[in-house]
Amino acid sequence: MVGNNTKRVQATVHSFRILERLLDAEQSMGVTELSDAVGLSKGVVHTHLGTLSELGYVKKHQQRYVPSLGLLKLGEDARSRLSVFTEARHHVDNLARVTGEVATLFVEEDGLGVCVYTALGTEPWTPDYTCGSRIPLHINAPGKAILASFDRDRVDDIIDEHGLTRMTTETVTIPESLYSELENVKEDGVSFCRGEQFSDVVGVATTIDLNERGPKAAIGVCGPRSRLSGRYLEEDIIGQVISTAKSIQIELTR
Repeated sequence: MVGNNTKRVQATVHSFRILERLLDAEQSMGVTELSDAVGLSKGVVHTHLGTLSELGYVKKHQQRYVPSLGLLKLGEDARSRLSVFTEARHHVDNLARVTGEVATLFVEEDGLGVCVYTALGTEPWTPDYTCGSRIPLHINAPGKAILASFDRDRVDDIIDEHGLTRMTTETVTIPESLYSELENVKEDGVSFCRGEQFSDVVGVATTIDLNERGPKAAIGVCGPRSRLSGRYLEEDIIGQVISTAKSIQIELTR
């Protein structure tokens, strides 16, 4: 997302707009298509594509372009620098195995939640987001767990910057209601999401205490509302999530 910083380098903005459009596309794109899609001249788009191709981030085939796997290395290198990822990854894998559900690891960055790892369960279901997705903190269980770990001033700053966007009819969009829910999260040690990001998805999460050694992080389990409910969710799943978080914290403090 491009901010309002007037000192930004416009050429860099253009390159990333082109890359993001290529990543969103379901198939390769030509210069004219990209030009129309990003609102830049064909000459400018062609120049940026040439540079991105030389750098190994775009591939050209028969006058059409696709993102290259050079982008994968950037993301993997950035993720590998997070100690919570390197230490928690196998715990998240185990959480998915034990529960049979999708397990996730989120960290906070610039007031948003970033999914840094997802482990699939045995059930045939996957969430409608991928690693690297930047998600408002108020709409899912890991995000609310992270918000509850902040003081009120920090939460207010995040709301001022990002707002409380409504994703479904269940999304909390009133600050006072969110504050009340966050107090409950602090008391209970776990957060829930019941159709607030996607109407048919339920999740539960808790934070990982990094003792100020890294970004705020949370692990969680999510799945279809039709399956995650009752005692299965509020006892079995919660118990596994809390136990996993404690195991990660022990490993991180060794």
